[in-house]
Amino acid sequence: MIKLSGQQGVPVIAADGDVILGFDQARLKRLADKYGAAKRPPLGVLGANAEEYLARHPEATEQAPAGIKGVYVGKVRPDTVGERAGLKPGDIVTGLAGKRVRSMADLDQMIDALKAGDKATVRYVRKGEEHSAQLQF
Repeated sequence: MIKLSGQQGVPVIAADGDVILGFDQARLKRLADKYGAAKRPPLGVLGANAEEYLARHPEATEQAPAGIKGVYVGKVRPDTVGERAGLKPGDIVTGLAGKRVRSMADLDQMIDALKAGDKATVRYVRKGEEHSAQLQF
């Protein structure tokens, strides 16, 4: 603890780079909230910006509308929110919770705003046809 805090007093609480010296109720509450809250299950989609992916993989453009923006789904991890909703490799996610998804950064930001127990509708294109599904986090 001396290496972490430079102190010899107690208590010293360390968690994932956070070091709390003494009894600091506000910081302890933030730490408890951070680690004690229910964890949101992962979407489980490995993807790329659709526009960039399709430019590099012309064979995949046959199933996608011209100029589509969104997230090209490359892989869906088993036992995740995305798999349970029916997302499959080759899908292009175009919307989430009523908002447009134009890039992976958009999707990441929208997912980060969701909590365990939240539901959201995902819009996607599969083989040129638009679909939607309910995501349950």
